[in-house]
Amino acid sequence: MTLEGKIAKILGSNEVVINRGRVQGVRQGMQFEIFAPDGEEVWDPDTGETLGTVEDVKARAEVTEVKDRLAIARLTSTSQQAGASDLGDMQENLQRMFGQMFGEGNVHVQGFGTGSSDDNDLENMFGGPLQDLSKVQVGDAAREIKRR
Repeated sequence: MTLEGKIAKILGSNEVVINRGRVQGVRQGMQFEIFAPDGEEVWDPDTGETLGTVEDVKARAEVTEVKDRLAIARLTSTSQQAGASDLGDMQENLQRMFGQMFGEGNVHVQGFGTGSSDDNDLENMFGGPLQDLSKVQVGDAAREIKRR
């Protein structure tokens, strides 16, 4: 049976606390993958209908310390964090997508990923700071990686 838990606390930039410990069978050296508990929605590009959800692994972690009801784990790998280059890529993809939908000359996507003062436009549009969903967060799911 695969051991599952959740991230209970973030300790600095590369350590997390998992809400499972010795009582639940956690041992030092165990490997976990960390992902958003709800998964990521996948949409059909032809119909626009949802196809369901997939798990997007944010990070892998190795348990370094075990207590009765919690484990401390060091992040050993993380998914790429969103940065200006990612936002620039997003801008290009949106421009291409909207160009196909509305015609090349009818739409111009701008205002984020450029490092300019316009970068806040996207956050203003949504009413506040955007959360970076690629980062490990309290409440994320943690599942043991079984060694074969």
